[in-house]
Amino acid sequence: MNDKIETEDAGDSQETRAGFVALIGEPNAGKSTLLNRMVGAKVSIVTHKVQTTRARIRGVAMEGATQIVFVDTPGLFAPRRRLDRAMVAAAWGGAADADVVVLLIEAHRGLTPGVRSILENLKDRIGDRPVALAINKIDRVRAETLLAMTKQLNEAFEFAETFLISAEKRSWGR
Repeated sequence: MNDKIETEDAGDSQETRAGFVALIGEPNAGKSTLLNRMVGAKVSIVTHKVQTTRARIRGVAMEGATQIVFVDTPGLFAPRRRLDRAMVAAAWGGAADADVVVLLIEAHRGLTPGVRSILENLKDRIGDRPVALAINKIDRVRAETLLAMTKQLNEAFEFAETFLISAEKRSWGR
């Protein structure tokens, strides 16, 4: 979160921070569910159908003097049609414009060819922006499987942070 704004409120000086966080990942990784949880309201549609999010959707979370704009992006996949290409371009565009990128991966699917493709393209698409890994739907796998996958993913890419979450069940941790 790079933007800082000094404000005066009744004689007290406080620092306001604001920034953009892009949520990227394969279709149905839980990006919209996580966005809704983070902002505390239903701002993005959640369904089991793939490619429901077709454009970037923004939601703002506020905590004290900090504002975080979460950007829900369409799922990243191998496009076949013009609409597919537009959705993938919107997702990468949202990631390129963000201060921080969060890559969501489904715990029960693991390191799929689609995730490998995202990881291969990440540096070219977003440059040196920090990338956090969020392994979602952790309630669907055993702890041993989850730990092995976390190790494999962190060896494949240098993530700023790694979070194990269940966005639907409202649980997460580092």
